[in-house]
Amino acid sequence: MYDQPEPAPRNLPESRLGKKIRMGTQIVAWAQPEIAPPLDVNGVHVWAWDLDRAPLDSDWQILSEAEMVRARRFVFPQLRDRYVCAHAAMRTLLGRYSGIPAGQITFASNNYGKPQIESDPDAQQIQFNLTHSAGLAALAVSWNYTVGIDIEQVRPIDSDVAAHHFSPHELLTLASLPQPQWLAGFYRCWTSKEALLKGEGLGLNLSLDGFDVEVSPQLPPALIAVAPHTNIQRAWTLVELKPAENFIGTLAIHDPAKTFERS
Repeated sequence: MYDQPEPAPRNLPESRLGKKIRMGTQIVAWAQPEIAPPLDVNGVHVWAWDLDRAPLDSDWQILSEAEMVRARRFVFPQLRDRYVCAHAAMRTLLGRYSGIPAGQITFASNNYGKPQIESDPDAQQIQFNLTHSAGLAALAVSWNYTVGIDIEQVRPIDSDVAAHHFSPHELLTLASLPQPQWLAGFYRCWTSKEALLKGEGLGLNLSLDGFDVEVSPQLPPALIAVAPHTNIQRAWTLVELKPAENFIGTLAIHDPAKTFERS
């Protein structure tokens, strides 16, 4: 298992960022994986890396057959290359934590598509979640906490997207924001919802408008309320992420110390 920082994996790009998040304490960041602290039982590591590069032969070599088939189905080379770079780096990082060679890691998915490591029973406890937007990817890893993560490149968005996916309370809050804060509020809400949805592992079986999250970019992200019909079953801590310029993200961490209450 991963006990001490190791040399940088060869197929991780040079432009990357790591963060260690301990429940109840501040976020600590590091620039290179060789100085990353060990992942302790109360921590979550978050990695972000650039996807806009040509994949190396070694990237392709550690992908599974299913991943290679999926990569080759992309019509546009840029999307194919981003997929390969995202999954190769994820495998490299998970290999460092689990002790399993990156190319030998196999995944199983729950009924709604959320993956977990199945190669080794000792590695199955590793919780992880991958996200990517435009040319950036991010991975959250933890031993004991279920995690969900979402990042989005900030770009103009039609207000109809919010109207179709946000709750009435969220829409009222979003409409009350000063116009310069509207876009940041939208992405604060969107990434919080997506991170929660991915953390719960329920896919489209979790209604986005069935729970309320904090919308204001001036306040910390939070799960505010859950409707009775919604499938959220756990209490969550949300953490704001700023993985790169012009990107907004949220990390959702299942916190067993918090009490879950429905509205």
